[in-house]
Amino acid sequence: MREKETFQRIAVAVGITGTAERDYLSGVFRYVNTGRRWSLELLKTQEELAHRIRESGNPDGIVLALPNERHVWETLRKTTAPTVFIDIPPPDVPLDANRPFSFVRLDDEAIGRAAAEHLLSRGRFNSFLCVIDQPRFLYPSHRERGFRATLSKTGAPVVTLTIPETEGGAAGVEAVGRRLASLPRPVAAFAVRDQAALKIYDACRRFRFSIPGEVAVLGVDNDELFCRTRAVQMSSILPDHERIGFLAAQELARLMRSGNGREIVLAESVRRVVMRDSTRIIPPAARIVASAMAFIEENAVRPLKVEDVARHVGVSRRLAELRFRQVQGETIRDAIARFRVKALKARLTASRESAAHLAGEFGFSSPAALVRFFKTATGETPGAWRRRNAHGG
Repeated sequence: MREKETFQRIAVAVGITGTAERDYLSGVFRYVNTGRRWSLELLKTQEELAHRIRESGNPDGIVLALPNERHVWETLRKTTAPTVFIDIPPPDVPLDANRPFSFVRLDDEAIGRAAAEHLLSRGRFNSFLCVIDQPRFLYPSHRERGFRATLSKTGAPVVTLTIPETEGGAAGVEAVGRRLASLPRPVAAFAVRDQAALKIYDACRRFRFSIPGEVAVLGVDNDELFCRTRAVQMSSILPDHERIGFLAAQELARLMRSGNGREIVLAESVRRVVMRDSTRIIPPAARIVASAMAFIEENAVRPLKVEDVARHVGVSRRLAELRFRQVQGETIRDAIARFRVKALKARLTASRESAAHLAGEFGFSSPAALVRFFKTATGETPGAWRRRNAHGG
């Protein structure tokens, strides 16, 4: 009779909320498909892992890619199951070299260096910002260290903003915006992960900074849910998470053959930098125009003057006009009129407000002045334009 095949029971505790975790799993599956007789049990949280050990006993091995919290260590200290952590070894937790615990991780300092090198290749910046939004973890400080070390020879200010995890939402966005406002622009902003980069985007919208004209933005993980759905698509570093998952499974197989624990750092951790519009090179003339256009659009409801725009971008009126004609092919006055017409059309479509009300809100001297302005620009009165568009014409 043929001997029954035996399978080793492997607990894989990996969250699946982000692209990194999904890639870890892909790497583990790829290793299993090389011919391993492993029966995988997928767990999503620390609590599930602890419950699994308490209720069912030790699995034959564990791959863990969840935050290393002390209560997890307390659970694992009671088991002899070989375990591979996809993480940086925590300095405050004593490790026994004879225990079958290994760590497999990215070279996070190399990720920080790659971020600095990419931003330096995109042009001249007057300051650099590193944004950290998960300070309780170890990887952000490693990425910041590599980022700073590479930029140390530039002489430009390098500032780190750490957002406490209690300051989510609006408070975190406000903190990023205030810090950006305090730095000489253009700023090159590096976020240690894509979700932190979203706070930079929200801050730029809140404080009216243009991307990439005034703030270039670079994230990590290349999560397309975040990167490709922004109005200005986000550049991001793509680490080799899939390779890390493969190495973790490979290391677990070694541990289960009575190996000693060790730390493995992936030498080539960065697969590539996926460049999109958020770090696109913008020449100085185009930076001036991009900043001016954003200012005009944001203030289209008030009667801007050319001097207001020149003052905002920090150059003389003559230079502002020259750059506008070179880059935009129109005058600043034309751009102001165009955005005011666009804003008026949006208001006419969305509301039934009278010409008198709109004239007061948009800063015209009278309803007749608004009508003259609109008719000159469009060839019809506001009322006629509203009636035609109300009927889908």
